Amino acid sequence: MSLSTSSPRTESARRTGQGSVLTKDGLKVWLGRLLESHRVIAPAVEDGVLFFQPVSRPQDVVLEGKTAISPKGWVHPQTEVLFRVERRDGATALESPEEPPQQVLFGVRPCDARGIKHIDKVMLAEPSDGLYARRRERTALVGLACSQAWPECFCTSLGLAPDDASDVDVMLTLAGDIFLARAVTEKGKALLELAPLEDAPAGEPAVAQLAKFPTDGLAPAMKANFDSKYWAAVADRCIHCNICTFVCADCYCFDVRDAHVGGTVERLRCWDSCQAYGFTRIAGGYERRATKGERMRQRFAHKLLYYPEQFGEPLCTGCGRCVVACPVNIDIREIIQDVLKMGVKSATARAE
Repeated sequence: MSLSTSSPRTESARRTGQGSVLTKDGLKVWLGRLLESHRVIAPAVEDGVLFFQPVSRPQDVVLEGKTAISPKGWVHPQTEVLFRVERRDGATALESPEEPPQQVLFGVRPCDARGIKHIDKVMLAEPSDGLYARRRERTALVGLACSQAWPECFCTSLGLAPDDASDVDVMLTLAGDIFLARAVTEKGKALLELAPLEDAPAGEPAVAQLAKFPTDGLAPAMKANFDSKYWAAVADRCIHCNICTFVCADCYCFDVRDAHVGGTVERLRCWDSCQAYGFTRIAGGYERRATKGERMRQRFAHKLLYYPEQFGEPLCTGCGRCVVACPVNIDIREIIQDVLKMGVKSATARAE
C-alpha cells in the first residue's frame, strides 16, 4: 500500500497518547512527524525494485511486498570509514567519522529485525564495536507484521512468527483498513508519542500462515557430517557470485582495508563473503579454505553450527532471499533437510 493522503491529529490524542490504532492517513501523518526529527529509512521503489532507502516524503513509502535485500546495511554499512589519517602542517592528524544520525528503520519485517539482533550479538559483545554501538543506539526499528507469506519464506521453521515483535521498538499489524500499533520498548513509546493514535474498532489482524518443517538437531547433524563429500557436491554448481551473503539478513563478515584518497588514507570496513576465494587467506598467502566445498561448508556451518553453539540459535531467519537470488538454485531449505537426513544415517550407522 502506498501512503498518499493525510488527516489532522486530534488534540486529545496528542495530549494523552491514548489509543492503539492508526488509520492509513494517520500513518502518513506519523511518518511526516518522524521525518522532522529523524532520518527515515523505509521500503521505497528505485528503478522498479523495492529497497530500504532514505525517504523524504511519506507517500514514497511502500508497505507491500518484500525488499530485495534486508535493511542490515543501515546499521552495518556495506562500506564505512573507520577513521582517516592525513598530514597537516607536518604532523599526522587522525579524524574520526561523524556521529551517526538519529534514524528510524520503518516497515521492518520480523525476519529482518531478528537478523539485526543476530548481528548485535556479535558486534555488541564485549569488547563491543564502538561505531556499531553508537549507530544502533541511534536507530529505532518500526516493525511491520507480514500479512502474506512469499514462496521462499520459512521463518516459522526457525522459531520466528510473521508477527513476532521481539526485536522491534514498535510493531504495526494490518487489521482491515487500519494498523494496530504497539510499543514494545521505551524507545518505541517515545516514537508513538508523535503518532495520531485513536481508540477505534479494528478488524481481524492479517497475519500470514506458514507451514513448518523440522529443524531440531541441526547442529549435531552438521558436526557429524562435517567431512562429508556432500559439500563438494553442492559447491560444484556454485559460481561464487557471493549474492547469497549480500542479500542475507544475517551475514555480517567484513574485511578491513586502507584506501588512499588524495592526501588522505581512509581505513575502511567492507562486507566480505565466506564464498570468496581469499576470505581466509593468512600470512604467507596460504588459503585456509582453498576448495569450493570447504567454502560452501563454511557458509552453512557458520549458520547452523558455529553461531548456534555460541549464541543458541541459527544464524538464519528464514527470509528466503538467498533462495530467490541464487543463480544456480542452491536452496538453504534443501540443505537443512539434507543435513538432517545425513544426521539420522550417521546416528544409525554408529548404533549398528
